[in-house]
Amino acid sequence: MNKGYEVRRAKSADIPAIAALFTECFKESVLHHCGRLPKPQAMQDVFALVYQAEPDAALVAQADGVVIGYCFAPTRLPGLWLQAIVGGHLFRWAWRWLTGNYGFGLHPLKVIMLNKLAFLRSAVKPAQSASARILSIAVSPEWRGRGVAGTLLAAGIDYFRLRGAQRVRLEVRPDNAPAVKVYQNYGFTAGGFTYDSQGPWLIMFKEMGEDHV
Repeated sequence: MNKGYEVRRAKSADIPAIAALFTECFKESVLHHCGRLPKPQAMQDVFALVYQAEPDAALVAQADGVVIGYCFAPTRLPGLWLQAIVGGHLFRWAWRWLTGNYGFGLHPLKVIMLNKLAFLRSAVKPAQSASARILSIAVSPEWRGRGVAGTLLAAGIDYFRLRGAQRVRLEVRPDNAPAVKVYQNYGFTAGGFTYDSQGPWLIMFKEMGEDHV
């Protein structure tokens, strides 16, 4: 049956659309961190880093030439930090922030850094560690409830399987029942909590050796 959309590997030209979709879908979180909606360049630079660190891990859902969803499923999450340094991203971000290209001041940086440190603390615990991640996934509000998220997630799992990943981690707000249900349908189970300045995140894992999806 024709679903009306297709899932494919992302291209670098998709980054602005992905960044805009993230801002649309997670507007409350963006406002919490930045105090206002940042200039588009800010989110574009973040997703450019994630894409360049592992391009094959970036997936998009497209309908009539428009990106309606995305999923980043990296298998080498530590590679993000290496790419941030050797790829010059940290210096570029600092310069653009200082010259006003991001549209926010110093306080948001403090909030973001404290939240990242909380995630890192949970990620280094042996019981909660995994290099492979569903790092970010989102679907346009107009396309929700039509299986797009599940299709993107299945494509991400196929990629993990191809790369030989043994364990996959993701984080989701525990009150996001539709998302939790989708993850459970694809074999993810609860594995604890981590917290940031907005509250708890449910940590979920998928053991690929037990994969039957």
